[in-house]
Amino acid sequence: MDARLRMLGSQALLGTERREAVFPSDDTPCGRVLGEIAAALPGDGAGAVLRAAGVVAVCERAGHVLQTSSGAQLPPPCPVETCVMLPADAPVAQIYGDIFREGSFRVQGEAIAYLAERNMVLPPALLVPALASGRENPALRPALSRVLGERGWWLSARNPAWNLFVTSSEETLDPEEWDHGRPAQRKAFFLLERSRDPGAARERFERDMASMGATERRDLLELFSCNLSMEDEDLLERLLHRDRSREVKKTASGLLSRLPESRYLERMGGRLLACMGEKPADREERGLFSGLGRIVSAVTGRGKKEFIVPPESYDPSWAEDLITEKSPLSRFGPRAGWLYQMASAVPPAWWSRHTGKTPEELLDLSEGSEWKGVLQLAWGDALQREADEAWARAMLTRLKKGGVWPSTSGDRLDMFRLAGMVSPLERDRAWEDMLTAENLTDLLEDIRSRQEAGYHLSPSLAKKVLAVMKERLMSGKRDYYLASLAGEAAALLPVDMLPAARAFLAFPPDSDSPNRSIAGTFSAVAHQREALGRYFSVPSTHKGVL
Repeated sequence: MDARLRMLGSQALLGTERREAVFPSDDTPCGRVLGEIAAALPGDGAGAVLRAAGVVAVCERAGHVLQTSSGAQLPPPCPVETCVMLPADAPVAQIYGDIFREGSFRVQGEAIAYLAERNMVLPPALLVPALASGRENPALRPALSRVLGERGWWLSARNPAWNLFVTSSEETLDPEEWDHGRPAQRKAFFLLERSRDPGAARERFERDMASMGATERRDLLELFSCNLSMEDEDLLERLLHRDRSREVKKTASGLLSRLPESRYLERMGGRLLACMGEKPADREERGLFSGLGRIVSAVTGRGKKEFIVPPESYDPSWAEDLITEKSPLSRFGPRAGWLYQMASAVPPAWWSRHTGKTPEELLDLSEGSEWKGVLQLAWGDALQREADEAWARAMLTRLKKGGVWPSTSGDRLDMFRLAGMVSPLERDRAWEDMLTAENLTDLLEDIRSRQEAGYHLSPSLAKKVLAVMKERLMSGKRDYYLASLAGEAAALLPVDMLPAARAFLAFPPDSDSPNRSIAGTFSAVAHQREALGRYFSVPSTHKGVL
């Protein structure tokens, strides 16, 4: 936000009756207008503040950058546009403006995709709201960069508020962003360099990390997940063992756990394999497992053997890999805590690779184990860190409807999240089987959190979503949860289903239902998507009427 607008906002909150308004005038076109407002309204402080705030807000919205006349330089001229431009006077341009200003990520992405697929660019009037959307949602930037056109790139370079967008594009890396940028700009610069040249980014981090605070080291280290490779292992090992910050150490260990050949995983895996060593059993006991002996054993539990048993005592050498002697979870004692820290550190695939057992078999073994709770919690945390289709499928078969797999993460590992880790076709079928009126909002929240560009519900799943949505709308009580997700539901349906869906959810004109506005929100988003589909599906000679 422009500093002048913050100053005027503070004055408005305090009140001009308590303190005389001071106007941030300066030798710029905008500043001179503020001076003229102050001179023209000497007795109306409140009116002058509001008018001045309006001027500054418009200038900020238009991309105006404060510059004194003494240091002002004319920018280079904007290059000539070579791509076809969306007509600024077409009604669909107004729809684009509404989508950029108020639409969801999914609808914005769809609108951008229509243009990108046809090598079209946005008209000047839509560039500022489009750039603002790109700044607010980094996931939009790669697609948005294809439809800005020459004027969009030219405009983005004029305003520091959009420098983050420029850095995240295909433009040349600017070292100034790293040397003198704000933390967000440095992160954007580092992520782009990491995506293009991970080795150079790693060298930059090593060179400059001594001058960084612990928070910045951790934040930048998290970006190593982009193009993570064994070439990063030595640096991550040094940070794990030598960095002063425990948060940096934890981040390094999490990255090392994603490298299947890392020394860290070898150490953790060795400790787990030691916990799974077979206990000697005498031959007489083994002889019981025949005839009547098997029945007795099944009833009494005699001969039962744990497939994993935590160590009896703490090894001080574990501390180098952040295994604490005291359990990190109050619900578990020390031994269970050691097992949890070891088991949660390895990826889910490690267990099948080193035990030869399927996820289903391992889950079955855990059911009969004294350490069931700690193992299943560790597996849930490991799956949150690194999705695994086989493990997600196995957990789904053992999860009660409406249940949540145990995890210490703040993100719920519910059935929708688990189903989201399997193949798309299988996922939609699983979601359809699980969906009820009660959990509809859970599904919509889960899909929205993924920000999966271009995803639409399968026709079968879409029909069930509409059916349970109708059931909730007819409940007679205001559905506050659904109200915030109605637009998301409309954004997920296949376009050809939208007209029938609007009619299906519509309320009679004389209805006084408290949920009528929710159906209205759904209909508004559906109308936007229908208009985009019509415009880009008709011949160009007829587009002037749309």
